[in-house]
Amino acid sequence: MLETKQLRIFKTIVEVGSFTAAGEHLSLSQPAISQQVRALEERLGVRLLVRTGRSTRPTPAGEVLLQCARQVLDKIEEVQRVLGEHGNGKAGVVRIGTPEPASNYLLPPVLAELKRRLPKVDVRVISGHPPVSLARLHAGDVDVAFLPLPVEGDRLRIADVGTDELITIVPPGHPWIDRGCVTARDFEHQPLILYDRESPITVRTLAFLLDEGVFPRVAVEIDHLEALKDLVRAGVGVGVVPRWSALRELAAGALVAIGFASGRMARTWGLVHVDGHQRSRTTRTFMQLCREVLPARLASGT
Repeated sequence: MLETKQLRIFKTIVEVGSFTAAGEHLSLSQPAISQQVRALEERLGVRLLVRTGRSTRPTPAGEVLLQCARQVLDKIEEVQRVLGEHGNGKAGVVRIGTPEPASNYLLPPVLAELKRRLPKVDVRVISGHPPVSLARLHAGDVDVAFLPLPVEGDRLRIADVGTDELITIVPPGHPWIDRGCVTARDFEHQPLILYDRESPITVRTLAFLLDEGVFPRVAVEIDHLEALKDLVRAGVGVGVVPRWSALRELAAGALVAIGFASGRMARTWGLVHVDGHQRSRTTRTFMQLCREVLPARLASGT
């Protein structure tokens, strides 16, 4: 029978690239690491690793074992998390993947209520663009992802949470403030403050403009929404953001919101998890709170 210790050692060697680094990572001596690998190879009857210079890589048989080892170790970790909620008075762990704007503006009230209901829960929010969050979900690094839809991937289960809208923000006194809405053509001669190009916000904005034959005049590209809003207030250009990310500035009159004539700037958000994975009580509680709290915040920002 294969031992999980040997599988973990083998997996670590492949991931860090050497016996020495694996020993440091696992707090084991290099002779102990080598002994476990030899025992694993003898048990399976095949060579699993080959050294090339200073690095170590898996053989074809090792590649097969690596995929199996990852699945086995991920499943063991999942079971330990679920069962851990039933002992020691702990509420468990929930690991959430989501884009940075959502972690900054949408999730805090959900997380505060989760901590109120489950004071001992360990919450980990890992920010990343949707492709990164989905990769983490499939790798078992997060339990659930909160993402704008649609998303692509195998074995995914998706629960709609609500709909938001992207708006144009301009400073007071801008020529657009008397308009009820703007079109793609309105952006032809306006400098645009562009958010991170890999963000769903910018992907949708550029698709909307380019599909209409409009090539935006990008004044500044920046990967922080707070800085983007500051630049719009300073008159450097106009910006496109989710309404919920600019509520404070809109309420104070520091910025003015203008909607889009096209319905293409509305987005649906969903909770995504891998089909067949056991969801812990903590994860289920988090998902329920999202369904209770977020629809109104997405729709109106209140």
